Amino acid sequence: MKYILTLLLFSNFAFGQTSQIKWMDPTQMKEQCIDGRGWNDGYTSSYDRLPQKAQSMVRPVLWDLSKHTAGEYINFTTNSSTIYVRLKVKGAQAMAQMPATGVSGVDLYAKGPLGSWSWTKATVNFKDTITYKFENIHDPALFEYFRLYLPLCNAVSWLEIGVPENFTCTLLPAQNEKPIVAYGTSIMHGAYASRPGLGWTNILGRKLNSKMINLGFSGNGQLEPAMIDLVNEIDAKLYILDCMPNLWDKTKFSAEEIEKRMRHAQIEIHKKHPGVPIIFTEHCSGKDGINLDTVMAQKYIAVSKISADVFKKMKKEGIKNIYQLTANEIGFNTESTLDGTHPNDIGMIQYANAYYHLIRNKIGLSK
Repeated sequence: MKYILTLLLFSNFAFGQTSQIKWMDPTQMKEQCIDGRGWNDGYTSSYDRLPQKAQSMVRPVLWDLSKHTAGEYINFTTNSSTIYVRLKVKGAQAMAQMPATGVSGVDLYAKGPLGSWSWTKATVNFKDTITYKFENIHDPALFEYFRLYLPLCNAVSWLEIGVPENFTCTLLPAQNEKPIVAYGTSIMHGAYASRPGLGWTNILGRKLNSKMINLGFSGNGQLEPAMIDLVNEIDAKLYILDCMPNLWDKTKFSAEEIEKRMRHAQIEIHKKHPGVPIIFTEHCSGKDGINLDTVMAQKYIAVSKISADVFKKMKKEGIKNIYQLTANEIGFNTESTLDGTHPNDIGMIQYANAYYHLIRNKIGLSK
């Protein structure tokens, strides 16, 4: 009892509080409330993106990356104008080209009654235990719910959400709806967004008011048959295959191999999910005018052309319910990336907007 009281007093002191904080652990709820994942159960750890059975199916490096919580979120309601979050992550808190707030931080949004989304800033402390304090939230009971996005590029050891003890907070069950499943690379994984809510799949999920499953794996989105098998287990309303940024090296992936993988993905997905749309995406940086490194740019342009040529052949053969998002439609320019490849926050918004217009205007998916 003395230990519990000491721990509680310490946590209140860390947040500058004199009143007690009521903490909730999402992994201890009766119903699954960690959202943005493709399977209801079967995970090795509480925040994994792939189920335990996938470990024997995929390469070790991909399995390790599946521990990152990219695209995961927790919805909740509260009447408190102050919200606390504390968590511990397993890897380095920051990268050379990506801040700790994006790699290991959380991000809080609120959905209004008419479907609009609002964001709130936080007081942040990155120590062994990472702490966030969101305060001065005007009339929190007016919002339909809050959404806490989890870290993009790190694994979570534990996480708790807190409110002052005299207020209520209810963690909501994971959304029971057909999701959009996105499989891809580091760009989908979240590199290099400044905070989780600005990863493009998270932006797109808010714009469409749709559940998104983020299966982006840094350096390892290669349209592999094993991953297509796993993607195919999820009953989705749309499949996004955005792997060209990891297939540009022609010493490893010939044009014939890329075509083989694209065709295999289409055949297998439509065999199990006939009529469900599939988007094949070009390399987002596969166009002129992004940076002055023309050698790398030409490699990206080349893989985009291979993707486009295969897509045209598939369409000419009469294959239906397939779509292409081109590099020109994504629209990157000199302001869009951090390194000529990975989008910054501007690029992430452009990316999400391009998908949004394709999904709404050409595919006709309204929700």
